[in-house]
Amino acid sequence: MNRKQRRAVRRSGSIAPPGYFARKSGVDSDLAAAIASHSAGLFVEAEQRYRHILGLAPDHAEVHGRLGAVMMAQGKTSEAIAHMQQAVALNPTSFEAYGNLAQAYMALGRMEPAVVALGRAIEIRETPEGRTLFAGWIKDIRFRGEVDSGVRRLVLRALVEGWARSRELTSACVSLIKCGDVVNNCIRRAEAVWPARLTGAELFGKVGLATLAADRLLCRLLECEPTTDIGLERFLAGVRFVMLKTARGESGNLHAGALEFYSAVTRQCFINEYIYLPEASEQDEADELRSALGEKIKTSGKIPPLWPVAVGAYGPLETVAGAERLRERSWPQCVEAVIRQQIIEPAAERRIAAIIPTLTPIDDEVSRAVRQQYEENPYPRWTEPTPRIARYHAPAAGAPPYEVLIAGCGTGLSSVEFARQAPNSRILSVDLSLASLSYAKRMAESLGIGNIEFAHADILNLSGIGRLFDFIDASGVLHHLADPWAGWRVLLSLLRSGSAMHVCLYSELGRKSVVAGRALIAQRGYRPVPRDIRRCREDIVGAPDPLLRSLTEHTDFFTTSECRDLLFHVQEHRIALPQIKAFLAANNLVFGGFMLDPGVVRKFVARYPECTALTDLDRWHEFEAAQPSTFAGMYRFQVRKSVAGPS
Repeated sequence: MNRKQRRAVRRSGSIAPPGYFARKSGVDSDLAAAIASHSAGLFVEAEQRYRHILGLAPDHAEVHGRLGAVMMAQGKTSEAIAHMQQAVALNPTSFEAYGNLAQAYMALGRMEPAVVALGRAIEIRETPEGRTLFAGWIKDIRFRGEVDSGVRRLVLRALVEGWARSRELTSACVSLIKCGDVVNNCIRRAEAVWPARLTGAELFGKVGLATLAADRLLCRLLECEPTTDIGLERFLAGVRFVMLKTARGESGNLHAGALEFYSAVTRQCFINEYIYLPEASEQDEADELRSALGEKIKTSGKIPPLWPVAVGAYGPLETVAGAERLRERSWPQCVEAVIRQQIIEPAAERRIAAIIPTLTPIDDEVSRAVRQQYEENPYPRWTEPTPRIARYHAPAAGAPPYEVLIAGCGTGLSSVEFARQAPNSRILSVDLSLASLSYAKRMAESLGIGNIEFAHADILNLSGIGRLFDFIDASGVLHHLADPWAGWRVLLSLLRSGSAMHVCLYSELGRKSVVAGRALIAQRGYRPVPRDIRRCREDIVGAPDPLLRSLTEHTDFFTTSECRDLLFHVQEHRIALPQIKAFLAANNLVFGGFMLDPGVVRKFVARYPECTALTDLDRWHEFEAAQPSTFAGMYRFQVRKSVAGPS
């Protein structure tokens, strides 16, 4: 017995079977040859070699995984999955095997098993790339039935830790939350009596409230993003009613954990700007509690912790008489969070608004009307730091600072994203609305971002500021101008030759549902005020016309400011692709391609396989005519200014 055999005996306590070491040595040499063929791209030869090895060692986990990979490379995805599944069954700690299995499922469009496999890979070895991939995959999934507990755990981490924009994760989170029987039963009970409301016992059942309060994913989502589901919205409106009744002493004692859950619901109401339509007497009761809270503040009386939470679910606490004095009291942490959101942060924004500089006059009549809308409804509200994801072309480390213009920055989300990605850039962010700018500046300061200059300005008057920029973002402004093309030309005059601009424009074909919604608003005489916006939404949810009902699929449908922006905007232009093509040609602009979901791109490439088609606006016009929902959000694309400049 040689030394190698003796070591094997000591490890196993038995003598190896005859021929073991010769067979093991042969497998090792065959595997090296197979890997060499695989690496050289000789997939047929590699497959044959891997199969030969499995004939000698059928339980070789690595070979099953490698055979699956080489079959994937040949397009034999279904067969590949069987070997990859065998690989992870034989070696459940293999990061590579789970990663390959995830990619194979993804290639077949089997999203849920793909994220389960990717989740296993992340649990074995966590990488930034794995987290980003996981967040990118789950955002398009609508979970059903029983869901792997590991996936739910990672979705919560993605939301809490900012693996992607929290808004991009909302739909997946909502679908996961609705997979639970408790939440679904609550939703069914709320919908069954809508628009009437239920008591707490009727709405929650025997264990519902405790279960909901313990659901970390639900509570976290309520605190950071609007929920984008009608059923969940109606349930939460019911929760708000129960909260009000409890605060008024009409619905029994406060259950353990309920204050935290109710506080999360209140923060949700503030985020969605009180989009829930109250019953006829419900608002009167809320106003009575608001007055009682104001009186307690005035007389320094004892205030139950649920009172400010319940009042803040129907309107901002800052509007309560003497609200600032609530900051002087000691509260549970969850109530402190509500007071910070509804009193401290709005006060900070008012202070900031007073010091934001004015860069240009705002004298255009349409610009003034648009400014008024966004002063009343800053758009959009966002609450979480954005991840450092490469959404823009950032300057390399050590390069001269990028000069960036964010035109129509709104509440600052794109400005903060760019600044976090490119901290050595100098960013000028302008908007018509001081309310939006003060929100943006407060958020930037809370994140410690100092390379953004916020200014009050109209882009129609920017040509006189005497500055040039290396990159301009115009992702939400041109279609709200009196003349989008004139505004675009002003921005181009500020863009250096050879530099890029990110542009978004509304699609005429993609916004048919919005046109139908605006027609309904005109027919019924709804005004752009909160009560009418709420009533209009109820009409749309119950409309027999599927085109109108499809508006509920827009995430903008679920907050007051965003719904106003979607359906009640004072100025909106919708554009067709031939118009964009003509403008690009007239101004010597190079089209850089659309920003689209990969699934849409795959469909386009299948129809137009030639390599240049992705930047062919005539082909995209044909594609959109056949698939009108392609640009339901808007056209999102980049252009580059030719060195020769506009003609």
